[in-house]
Amino acid sequence: MITHPDGVYSPEQLAIVRRQIAFREGGDPDGVALADWDRTGVLIAPRGVRVLAADIPDVVTRWRHDFTDLLVELTALISSADGRWLTIEWTWQVTRRQDHARSSTPDAIVVALAHGRIVSWREYFDTFGSVEFTEPTP
Repeated sequence: MITHPDGVYSPEQLAIVRRQIAFREGGDPDGVALADWDRTGVLIAPRGVRVLAADIPDVVTRWRHDFTDLLVELTALISSADGRWLTIEWTWQVTRRQDHARSSTPDAIVVALAHGRIVSWREYFDTFGSVEFTEPTP
C-alpha cells in the first residue's frame, strides 16, 4: 500500500521505491525492480544480513517460502538535494507461514544512488518481535 509519503523527492525516486515495494509484495513477477539496482549494489539489514544485488531474487524467493501476506506502507521519503541519497520510512506487516504469526515492523532505510540506480540499501529496524527474526511458537 502506498500512501502519499511526506518528504521532498522526485517522481523517479518515488517510482524506484514503488517498484521495490511491489517486488517485495510479490507484484513484480517480471523482476522489473531489479533493474533499479546497480550490478555492484548491496542490501544491508540487521543481524548481519548482507545481500549482493545479483542474489536478491533468490533471497526473496526463499523468504516468500517462509512468509506471506506482506503489506508495506510507505510513510516518508526524503531525497538529498543532489538526489544521490534517499531516506525511506515504511512499516511492513507479514505473516509467518509455519504458525500464522503476524508482526508489524517499522523500518528506516538509507539508499545511495548512482546514475539513478541503487548502490547501497541499508535498513534499520528492531528485530525483536519481528516474525522474521523470532522462533515460531510450538
